Amino acid sequence: MNFEFLNTLIVSAIEKPMDTRFLTTIYDKLTNPDIWINILVRVVWSIGFIIIGLIVMKVVKTLIQNFFTMKARSKLKIKGSAKRNKTLINVLQNMTTIVVWFVVVVTILETFNIPVGTLLAGAGIVGLAIGFGAQSLVKDMITGFFIILENQFDTGDFIRANTTGTTVAEGEVIHLGLRSSKIKGYNGEVYMIPNGTINEVVNFSVENSIAFLDLNLSLETDTAEVERLLTKYFDVEWSNDPSLVAQPAVLGIQDFQQGQAMLRIQFITEPMEQFGVLRKYRGKIKDYLNAHEIELAVPVMDFGKDTSMKGS
Repeated sequence: MNFEFLNTLIVSAIEKPMDTRFLTTIYDKLTNPDIWINILVRVVWSIGFIIIGLIVMKVVKTLIQNFFTMKARSKLKIKGSAKRNKTLINVLQNMTTIVVWFVVVVTILETFNIPVGTLLAGAGIVGLAIGFGAQSLVKDMITGFFIILENQFDTGDFIRANTTGTTVAEGEVIHLGLRSSKIKGYNGEVYMIPNGTINEVVNFSVENSIAFLDLNLSLETDTAEVERLLTKYFDVEWSNDPSLVAQPAVLGIQDFQQGQAMLRIQFITEPMEQFGVLRKYRGKIKDYLNAHEIELAVPVMDFGKDTSMKGS
């Protein structure tokens, strides 16, 4: 082994000890009170900016809420405006949170002399690279923007969301955002759907709903009398029901089936109220007709006479 080279290194290390001036410089800076005072001042300013940001968010969100509240109380009532206002309040308040926090973070970075412009330029390049791999996210947000802009549906609406003809979800919209929507189904299940996957929407909450109720009457029943009684009943009853937008119409005999006459009644209700209205009036109409000694019919099946056993 070449011990001469090793001895040379040892002698060189002994004759030239390690330069520790950088440690001395660090120690001097750490023990310099001016530096700590400067850092403390910037931390206090940062805390102040955060508090100001929280106050600004609270004030702006309150102004947004009060604006739409006053709009809702105005004399001009637009159908569906309550749900529309709720959706816009949610979106505008979320945008306020994003903008305020962005300004606060940039201001704090500037306070600590961090080059925000350089960071944003670097973030732009990184964002461009990420954007190519996150095209679906961009598509979701653009689609969500147009859903809100075109008022395709709002929070509280009952919709069916389709993708190229296939139903993805059907139920009540409980959340509408730029990126995704939440829909609550019949059995309480919640669907979280990216907006970019929605290309067909059937909104059941835009226009009034129409429902039909068929009453089975015996062929011996005086249907004209039944129609008169029901018309008289609805003349008084419908105005007390907020779910109805017009007086129910007794349309007359719809069909004859299994020894029965089917009397059809048409109801025009508020959006998505037809199911409850039908359930309610089935019982009310039954009781009302029974009180006038008119009973609803039950199916009759006529098997005919069996003559094959004659003469046996």
